[in-house]
Amino acid sequence: MRNHVYKSGLSGLLLAALAAFSIFTIVGAEISPAYAEDKCTATNNSEFATHIAHGHAFTKHSSEFVEGVVIGGLAFPGPTIENADAFATFLAGILDNPSANKALSASRHGYWDAATGTVIITNPKPDDCGTAFRPTAGKSYYDNLT
Repeated sequence: MRNHVYKSGLSGLLLAALAAFSIFTIVGAEISPAYAEDKCTATNNSEFATHIAHGHAFTKHSSEFVEGVVIGGLAFPGPTIENADAFATFLAGILDNPSANKALSASRHGYWDAATGTVIITNPKPDDCGTAFRPTAGKSYYDNLT
Protein backbone atom coordinates (compact mmCIF):
# COMPACT_ATOMS: atom_id res chain seq x y z
CA MET A 1 0.00 0.00 0.00
CA ARG A 2 2.76 2.38 0.90
CA ASN A 3 4.56 1.84 -2.45
CA HIS A 4 1.29 2.38 -4.31
CA VAL A 5 0.72 5.75 -2.61
CA TYR A 6 4.33 6.77 -3.29
CA LYS A 7 4.03 5.77 -6.97
CA SER A 8 0.68 7.56 -7.32
CA GLY A 9 2.07 10.69 -5.70
CA LEU A 10 5.14 10.62 -7.89
CA SER A 11 3.05 10.04 -11.00
CA GLY A 12 0.77 12.92 -10.09
CA LEU A 13 3.75 15.19 -9.48
CA LEU A 14 5.29 14.23 -12.82
CA LEU A 15 2.01 14.80 -14.65
CA ALA A 16 1.58 18.19 -13.00
CA ALA A 17 5.13 19.19 -13.93
CA LEU A 18 4.62 18.00 -17.50
CA ALA A 19 1.35 19.91 -17.78
CA ALA A 20 2.94 23.08 -16.41
CA PHE A 21 5.86 22.72 -18.83
CA SER A 22 3.47 22.17 -21.74
CA ILE A 23 1.42 25.25 -20.89
CA PHE A 24 4.59 27.32 -20.47
CA THR A 25 5.94 26.03 -23.79
CA ILE A 26 2.70 26.69 -25.67
CA VAL A 27 2.25 30.15 -24.20
CA GLY A 28 5.94 30.88 -24.69
CA ALA A 29 5.74 29.79 -28.32
CA GLU A 30 2.95 32.25 -28.98
CA ILE A 31 4.85 35.07 -27.36
CA SER A 32 8.35 34.23 -28.52
CA PRO A 33 8.62 31.94 -31.57
CA ALA A 34 12.00 31.06 -33.05
CA TYR A 35 13.48 33.99 -34.92
CA ALA A 36 10.85 36.32 -33.37
CA GLU A 37 13.20 39.25 -33.83
CA ASP A 38 14.86 40.20 -37.07
CA LYS A 39 18.55 39.45 -36.68
CA CYS A 40 19.62 40.53 -40.16
CA THR A 41 21.05 44.04 -40.11
CA ALA A 42 21.32 44.47 -43.91
CA THR A 43 19.55 47.51 -45.36
CA ASN A 44 20.58 47.38 -49.03
CA ASN A 45 21.52 44.87 -51.73
CA SER A 46 25.25 45.11 -51.10
CA GLU A 47 24.79 44.41 -47.39
CA PHE A 48 22.39 41.52 -48.05
CA ALA A 49 24.90 40.03 -50.51
CA THR A 50 27.76 40.35 -48.00
CA HIS A 51 25.81 38.80 -45.13
CA ILE A 52 24.55 35.91 -47.28
CA ALA A 53 28.00 35.25 -48.78
CA HIS A 54 29.69 35.23 -45.38
CA GLY A 55 26.93 33.10 -43.80
CA HIS A 56 26.23 29.46 -44.54
CA ALA A 57 25.57 29.91 -48.27
CA PHE A 58 29.14 29.97 -49.57
CA THR A 59 30.35 27.29 -47.18
CA LYS A 60 27.49 24.96 -48.09
CA HIS A 61 27.01 25.78 -51.79
CA SER A 62 30.40 26.94 -53.13
CA SER A 63 30.82 23.74 -55.18
CA GLU A 64 27.80 24.81 -57.25
CA PHE A 65 29.60 27.98 -58.40
CA VAL A 66 32.49 26.33 -60.21
CA GLU A 67 32.92 27.03 -63.92
CA GLY A 68 31.31 24.25 -65.96
CA VAL A 69 29.42 22.56 -63.10
CA VAL A 70 26.03 21.53 -64.46
CA ILE A 71 23.00 21.90 -62.18
CA GLY A 72 19.45 21.79 -63.43
CA GLY A 73 20.70 21.33 -67.00
CA LEU A 74 22.71 24.59 -66.90
CA ALA A 75 26.49 24.82 -66.69
CA PHE A 76 27.81 27.56 -64.43
CA PRO A 77 29.29 30.03 -66.93
CA GLY A 78 32.17 31.00 -64.66
CA PRO A 79 34.56 32.11 -63.67
CA THR A 80 34.69 29.92 -60.56
CA ILE A 81 33.81 31.86 -57.42
CA GLU A 82 36.84 31.36 -55.19
CA ASN A 83 35.87 33.01 -51.87
CA ALA A 84 33.07 34.64 -49.89
CA ASP A 85 34.03 38.16 -50.97
CA ALA A 86 33.82 37.21 -54.65
CA PHE A 87 30.52 35.44 -53.89
CA ALA A 88 29.19 38.65 -52.31
CA THR A 89 30.06 40.60 -55.48
CA PHE A 90 28.36 37.94 -57.60
CA LEU A 91 25.22 38.00 -55.42
CA ALA A 92 25.05 41.81 -55.38
CA GLY A 93 24.96 41.77 -59.18
CA ILE A 94 21.95 39.44 -59.13
CA LEU A 95 20.16 41.42 -56.41
CA ASP A 96 20.68 44.63 -58.40
CA ASN A 97 19.48 43.13 -61.69
CA PRO A 98 17.56 39.85 -61.23
CA SER A 99 15.87 38.01 -64.09
CA ALA A 100 12.85 37.73 -61.76
CA ASN A 101 12.01 38.58 -58.17
CA LYS A 102 9.03 38.26 -55.88
CA ALA A 103 7.89 38.74 -52.32
CA LEU A 104 7.68 35.55 -50.27
CA SER A 105 6.02 34.67 -46.97
CA ALA A 106 7.51 35.68 -43.63
CA SER A 107 9.02 38.94 -44.99
CA ARG A 108 11.38 37.02 -47.27
CA HIS A 109 12.10 37.89 -50.90
CA GLY A 110 13.17 35.61 -53.77
CA TYR A 111 15.45 36.44 -56.69
CA TRP A 112 16.20 34.39 -59.80
CA ASP A 113 19.14 34.70 -62.20
CA ALA A 114 18.48 32.87 -65.46
CA ALA A 115 22.04 33.15 -66.77
CA THR A 116 23.53 31.19 -63.86
CA GLY A 117 20.50 29.30 -62.51
CA THR A 118 20.93 30.96 -59.12
CA VAL A 119 18.25 31.55 -56.49
CA ILE A 120 18.76 34.09 -53.72
CA ILE A 121 16.35 34.24 -50.79
CA THR A 122 16.70 37.21 -48.48
CA ASN A 123 15.33 36.71 -44.99
CA PRO A 124 15.33 39.27 -42.17
CA LYS A 125 15.15 36.65 -39.41
CA PRO A 126 18.57 34.88 -39.34
CA ASP A 127 21.74 36.86 -38.88
CA ASP A 128 23.15 35.67 -42.23
CA CYS A 129 20.17 37.34 -43.96
CA GLY A 130 19.23 34.44 -46.23
CA THR A 131 20.76 31.99 -48.68
CA ALA A 132 21.85 31.53 -52.28
CA PHE A 133 22.28 28.37 -54.33
CA ARG A 134 21.66 26.72 -57.70
CA PRO A 135 18.61 24.46 -57.31
CA THR A 136 18.53 21.18 -59.22
CA ALA A 137 14.97 21.99 -60.34
CA GLY A 138 16.14 25.29 -61.83
CA LYS A 139 13.54 27.97 -62.49
CA SER A 140 10.65 25.75 -61.38
CA TYR A 141 12.16 25.78 -57.88
CA TYR A 142 12.04 29.58 -57.91
CA ASP A 143 8.53 29.57 -59.40
CA ASN A 144 7.29 27.35 -56.55
CA LEU A 145 8.71 29.49 -53.75
CA THR A 146 5.98 31.01 -51.60
